[in-house]
Amino acid sequence: MASAIPHLHFPVTWKSNPRIRKRKPATATATACSLSEASPLFRAAKHTVDTFVKSGMVIGLGSGQASGMAIEYLGRQLRAGALKDLVGIPTSVVSASEAAKAGIPLGEYENSSQGCFLQIDFAFDDVDIIEEGTLISVIGRRRLQGEESIIQEKLVLSIADQLVFMVKEDLYKCGLEGSIPVLVESLNWLETAEEIDDLFLGDAEVWRRPSVGHAGPLGGDFPLVTTEGHNVLDVIFTSPIASLAEVANSLEKVDGVVDHGVVSKFPDALTVQARISCCIPPHPHPKSGQNKHM
Repeated sequence: MASAIPHLHFPVTWKSNPRIRKRKPATATATACSLSEASPLFRAAKHTVDTFVKSGMVIGLGSGQASGMAIEYLGRQLRAGALKDLVGIPTSVVSASEAAKAGIPLGEYENSSQGCFLQIDFAFDDVDIIEEGTLISVIGRRRLQGEESIIQEKLVLSIADQLVFMVKEDLYKCGLEGSIPVLVESLNWLETAEEIDDLFLGDAEVWRRPSVGHAGPLGGDFPLVTTEGHNVLDVIFTSPIASLAEVANSLEKVDGVVDHGVVSKFPDALTVQARISCCIPPHPHPKSGQNKHM
C-alpha cells in the first residue's frame, strides 16, 4: 500500500460516535524508527492506541498483525509510564501470548464467582474484510487455528463499550469476495456442509478446514477442531457477496451451525490503513442482544 500511495503517511479514523474525542498521542521514549514502525500497519495500530486508550482501562486485545503491533505498542507505553493500570482481555491464545511478552497484565472476561462478564472499556481487532456502508465485517479467515476461538473473539468484542476495527484499505469495500468461516458441530458436520452448499448453490463452495497443510473439500484425515470441539467450514464465495447480513441470517437458520465469522456489531470507529477520505453514513448503534450472533 505504501508503494502504491507513497505520499500517505498516516491512517485516518472515522468515528460514528461524536462523543468520542481524540486524545493527543502519548509521548514515549524516542527510539530508532524500524521498518515496521514506518509501515501503514504500525501507524494504524499506534493511531488506534493513542486516540482511544486511557490509563485505568480494561482493554480487549484483538487478533491479527495490526492488533499484535498495537499490543506491542501498548506494552511500550506502559513501560514508558505514558499509560498506567491497564488490564488486557485477550481474544485469542496468540493475543494473550503477545500481551504477556509486552508486559500487559491480563484478566478474564468472565467473572466465575459472580456469574457475569467483566466490563471492557475498549477493544480493538483486525478484521479480514468489512462491508462499506453497513460496517459488517468478517473475522477468522486466515488466522484461526485449533487453539483460537471465533466464539471468544466475538464475545470480547460484543461486551466492549467502545470498539475499533483495523483494516487494510483494499478490504473496505462493497461487493465483498472470499470466504466466511462457519463453526459447526463435529458429529454431523457433513450434513450441515451439504445444507449450506444447497443454500448457496452456484454462488459458493464449502470446504472443511484442515488442521495442517492443504486438503480437499472434506478436510483430509486431520480436520481442524477448535478449542470448543467444533469443525470449521470455509464457505468460499465464487461471486460477490451482496449482503453479509443476509448471509449471516441464512447461516444461523441451518441446523448444526454454532457460530460464524460475520461480526454485526457496529464499531465506534475504523482505522483504515493508508486512506485519506471516506464518508461513512450515520448508523444507530445496535442494542445489546439484538443479534443472535455478533
